[in-house]
Amino acid sequence: MTDTVTEAISPTVMLDLSAVRARKGLRDAADLLTHVRSLVPPSGTQRPDGQPRSKQQGSRLPFREDALEESDSVYAQLLDWTRSWADALTLPLPVTAGYAWSNQAGPQGFRSAVTPEGAHALTANLATWLLLHDDKIRRHPTAGTFYEDIADLMWNLSKKFPRESRGMRPVLPRPCPICGDPSMGVEWRSEQLLDFTLICTYCGFEGDTTALLKDRDVRTLMNDMRIEEAAEASSWWTKKQAAREMRITPQTLNRYIQRDGLKTHTADGTVYVNADQLRELWRGKRVGKLAINVATQGGARRESTM
Repeated sequence: MTDTVTEAISPTVMLDLSAVRARKGLRDAADLLTHVRSLVPPSGTQRPDGQPRSKQQGSRLPFREDALEESDSVYAQLLDWTRSWADALTLPLPVTAGYAWSNQAGPQGFRSAVTPEGAHALTANLATWLLLHDDKIRRHPTAGTFYEDIADLMWNLSKKFPRESRGMRPVLPRPCPICGDPSMGVEWRSEQLLDFTLICTYCGFEGDTTALLKDRDVRTLMNDMRIEEAAEASSWWTKKQAAREMRITPQTLNRYIQRDGLKTHTADGTVYVNADQLRELWRGKRVGKLAINVATQGGARRESTM
């Protein structure tokens, strides 16, 4: 994103957008760290620092040798921020803030006996505490640094340990221009604050956000955004489910299969269709129809003026 676009948006609006992205990360933090912690190799021998180590020299998938260090690092940084804000804002710490593996340098991560479920509870407590005090945090001069750090932590961790579920995401109560469904989702495409896009959670249409990156429009986005749980996208639908989800007739679905090459898979006598390909086919045909309607209306207007 160019500096010119960034400069055109006021610092207050930029801070608000940064806060939305950070709150999204905090709401998703517990689930993300639980996922990463579940990839830690089974406990075997103990390291001198008391942290678990796998019995095997090379862990088999899906275990990850680096999951332990990464999850510990992110939890320690969340704990550092919690303690920092408690001091800066004169607030009591959450009770679980003392439950960590620490040394002379400070918190280093989870205790060695923490399970993925325990990691979820501990992380959720910290994230909830930070979210509850967000109004006070935002008024502090260092709020921007905090928001950027939280976003970077969660972005880097999610990219290193990807999940199928999309978790929490901001949505806008505005209709998709293709299907009309009022649930355009806001998704960041990189760690850059203004590198986001609007995606329809129903048909997958991606909106052009370039025109939205003006101070007035970003302010409108801030007012409209709300954080919701994003349903995990299904890879395969039964034919009945596909017709219901895309609001098409069984006959139309069969034409997609027979004429447009929609992929199918049969298991235990049930026929499934590829959900992503179906959305793409439906969206392409919808865009084509809209283009024809626009051309037809334009021609009719020209004839009426002759």
